[in-house]
Amino acid sequence: MNNPNHRTLTIYIGGNKYKDDQTLAFAKSNGLAIKEVDVTKDKLTGTQILQLINKMQIEIHELIDSNNDNFKAFNISGKFDQEDWLNLIIQHPEFIKTPIVQSENKTIFVETPSDTLKIN
Repeated sequence: MNNPNHRTLTIYIGGNKYKDDQTLAFAKSNGLAIKEVDVTKDKLTGTQILQLINKMQIEIHELIDSNNDNFKAFNISGKFDQEDWLNLIIQHPEFIKTPIVQSENKTIFVETPSDTLKIN
């Protein structure tokens, strides 16, 4: 049951990652109203990605999960500018570090599932 005192949280996940699953289960078990967005299926537009990093107050390269094996295989060398990173993320949304939780006023990376309670 959704708690009427909470607004809907958007939780961005990246497929079948364990921490994503834990975060969703925790949010649901605590009665939070959530909207689930799987970035590997519901691909984000360039504008949505830029809005996300602006809300998080991070640089675009910080949105990348540098521990992702497929990202490591790219062996990126040289200087990428914002447009290069944006194109890479659009083409490979599985590189996005998830989970990310977004409320009306705040957007953060989830380090532990209980972070979902801190944002609402």
